[in-house]
Amino acid sequence: MGLFGLFGKKAGKAAPAEKAEEGSFLEDYAGIEAAVTDTEGRLLFTAKLLGLEENHGDLHQLSDASISREMEAPLTVQLRGYSSRKSKAAYLEGAISPTEDERIWRVENLTLVKLENDRSYFRMDVSMDATLISVGRPGAEEEPCKLVNISVGGVRIASANQHQIGDRLLISVDLTPGKAPSTMLCQVLRIIGQDQDYEYGCRFIELNDADEDRIMQIIFALQRKQSGRL
Repeated sequence: MGLFGLFGKKAGKAAPAEKAEEGSFLEDYAGIEAAVTDTEGRLLFTAKLLGLEENHGDLHQLSDASISREMEAPLTVQLRGYSSRKSKAAYLEGAISPTEDERIWRVENLTLVKLENDRSYFRMDVSMDATLISVGRPGAEEEPCKLVNISVGGVRIASANQHQIGDRLLISVDLTPGKAPSTMLCQVLRIIGQDQDYEYGCRFIELNDADEDRIMQIIFALQRKQSGRL
């Protein structure tokens, strides 16, 4: 089973960021889903990078665009995506221009700026009611909690109940309204004391590529919803 049942292979440990070298090979980033932003960091749309050849390809929109397709010159943009092949976050830059297809943008002069092993960069702040069960604790009952944020690597939750570092928690939360709740197996890495609730930084214990892709889709969907672009 995958993330929304339980998991497959273990996720790798985080490592320092690495800068991209000139002429970096881009094929490993074909097919990634990316947040496309302008140079000031404003989200323009989310897209899938397809048809990648050398330093150009096509961005197929996954969300509505917040920019006009009427432009006099290509627009410089930044792409932020997660490569399952490399198990790293990828930061790319390029210039986009519209095509005849209203859902496709041509991207040229694409360059890899840097790679980041820390998947927590793709962290989405949320405020969602959830429940959890402490796995392996005799007599443990389901308890309410709140999902504070989510990333490809894990979640942060708030709970009135005390848990310990190393505890394994089975969290259930309705991430996508209208669909069955998502069930995530996590382990507590750190505890942040609060006046009323405790907050716990948790990592997903095991992930496979399909799980990572699914989480990225959820994060992008939440991002579009918070930006008012459903």
